[in-house]
Amino acid sequence: MAATLTPLERIEIRIALEDLNTAFTHYLDHNDVDSLVDLFTDDVLYTHGARRSEGRAEVERLFRNRAAAGPRTSRHMCSGLKLDIESRARASGNSVCMTFGQDGLPPLAPALPILVADFNDVYVRCGDGRWRIRERHIERIFVDPQSSGPVGYRPGTSNDAS
Repeated sequence: MAATLTPLERIEIRIALEDLNTAFTHYLDHNDVDSLVDLFTDDVLYTHGARRSEGRAEVERLFRNRAAAGPRTSRHMCSGLKLDIESRARASGNSVCMTFGQDGLPPLAPALPILVADFNDVYVRCGDGRWRIRERHIERIFVDPQSSGPVGYRPGTSNDAS
């Protein structure tokens, strides 16, 4: 059951969570690992299919490995953010993300999506007043059969990346 919040509080939380989701895709696409990792809580749970990364240190390692894999161009376009604002400090959300990605530097061709996935999230407002991702579960819905999976993906390890 959602907490009793004023309309203005709901709007402020919605904008903060929209900004959080936009920041995730922006930092991921522009290889800004430090800023990307700061979007997660210390005790984050981040899953993508069978891959499971627990804690900020594992998530950081995952995205550093992605960056070290070589030049990669990607764009993640997210839409349809549906939020359940539970309180002034907790919310959950679902959105759809379409990914374009190829090894190399732009411009690249062809421009075809390699993945459409659902993002299922839990957000918390931390002690510093910032909203962060506590859980992100990525569920693959449509996958390009030519795509080998996340950059640096090695089944059975937590060192792969999206």
